[in-house]
Amino acid sequence: MDFRILGPLEVSAQGESLALGGPKQRALLAVLLLSAGQVVSRDRLIEELWADDPPAAARHAVEVNVSRLRKALGANGSALVTRAPGYVLRVAPGELDLWRFEQLVEE
Repeated sequence: MDFRILGPLEVSAQGESLALGGPKQRALLAVLLLSAGQVVSRDRLIEELWADDPPAAARHAVEVNVSRLRKALGANGSALVTRAPGYVLRVAPGELDLWRFEQLVEE
């Protein structure tokens, strides 16, 4: 997998760009990538996705978007794991452009 958040949000697998869905699903992925490898709580996701005006069914909407994101990631959807109190996106070293950039800056 190749995750790109520096510039337009993009994900590719085996050189093929993946369809990431609508704005909420893409925003969800962006939040998870910014905290890759760490649990992001449902409450934080709701806050990030809807700011001060979450819908009454925000928790359910997060679950639906997580499910759709897993499908969009295809065989790699298993990297998006449910962990109390939310979700964690497991990203291997070298898969996230932000991490590659930070490593190059350090060198």
